Amino acid sequence: MKKIVFTIAIGIGLLLLGLTNSSFAATTGVDALIEKLVEKGILNRNEGIKLKSEIAEDEKIVREEGLKQGLPSWVRDMKLKGDLRLRYQYLHEKAANDYAKDTHLGRVRIRLGLESKINDKLNLGIGIASGSGDPRSTNLSFGGYNTKKTLVLDYAYAKYNPVPWLNFVGGKMLLNDALWEPTDLIWDTDITPEGAVIQFNKELGSQAAVFMNVGALIVDTDTSTDADAPMAYLIQPGISYKFNDDLSLKGAFSFQSFHNVKGHVPASYSKGNNSKTGSNYKYDYQMLNPALEFSVKEPFRAIGLNIESLKFFGEYVNNLDVSEKNTGFSAGFQFGNKKITKWGDWQFRYLYAMLGRDAVLDVLPDSDRLSGKTGMRNHEGRFIFGLGKNTFLEFDVYRSWSLVGAKAPETLAQVDWNMKF
Repeated sequence: MKKIVFTIAIGIGLLLLGLTNSSFAATTGVDALIEKLVEKGILNRNEGIKLKSEIAEDEKIVREEGLKQGLPSWVRDMKLKGDLRLRYQYLHEKAANDYAKDTHLGRVRIRLGLESKINDKLNLGIGIASGSGDPRSTNLSFGGYNTKKTLVLDYAYAKYNPVPWLNFVGGKMLLNDALWEPTDLIWDTDITPEGAVIQFNKELGSQAAVFMNVGALIVDTDTSTDADAPMAYLIQPGISYKFNDDLSLKGAFSFQSFHNVKGHVPASYSKGNNSKTGSNYKYDYQMLNPALEFSVKEPFRAIGLNIESLKFFGEYVNNLDVSEKNTGFSAGFQFGNKKITKWGDWQFRYLYAMLGRDAVLDVLPDSDRLSGKTGMRNHEGRFIFGLGKNTFLEFDVYRSWSLVGAKAPETLAQVDWNMKF
């Protein structure tokens, strides 16, 4: 009440002094009147300082709100996000003749994304990232005598939501807009697919929900000399079910059809191992892919262990176009905090993965497992520790063997410092 009375009195004083024609003059007049009130004993010194601070903050809010209201709605609703990751990486490789090679790298990744709500039904997303254009990596290695590093377009998409249970997505999109995947058995999580996807999501009461993704993705460019450019078509129906407050299940079954890959030359970033006829792909890839995730909240509450979350997950894949070495699977678990939000939060994750030589197209799998090749098996362990809000350390170790030719085992260790903003 006292603040309101003083503010009214100050405003009247300013009008009498004729000082309200400019913000600078108004601020000067307010300060002068407050000083007079202090001198006359109406306010003590601490009350005067506090009142100056409160009035200045109110003026700031009014100015910012006025500026915001003067902008178009799509600018007001714009969100900016990003992350920076610094990495130390060690790779130990062992060849068939027992020759060992050790590689030490310093790496950096920067990603910056912008999302804007154009209207109640249309959203746009644009992202840039460090990288060389490799769809499975946004890392850049330090070195090269301090050469400048490159930024690339990571994604650019539009998402139209005509009704609550339906989305149309087009452009170079985020992977989770195209598919739900509990592990990276088939798709490296850095890949941003290109094409169009329709998403269906519908709740069935308070416990169950169904979803389905249907899409057409452009794998390679259609040119005048190549009338049968590689394309991918996908359909993925799925369901999530909440048994109670502590137990939930999510599952999906996808069919991913890569057409016109057979007879084409692999991309420059392909790490190989798919069967070839000469230098061209020998097969197409029509992949059946069931996937499952089971979640438990506070699984060890009964024995007094404070573990927030436990998950079990797995996937299977079968390429129908090939009769042998055409399957793969992954299985693993994760426990700890559900999200890393503050100091001391932590997660541990383990995953075992195996891919036959022709189970999936070799430009898709995780690039950290035997350099992204098929025809491999791998153990992965990952530990994350929160350093504070929006920052955490991550330790990741991969142990991989080749199933094509010599085993050539390799060990990859990564230490990451992640910062989000």
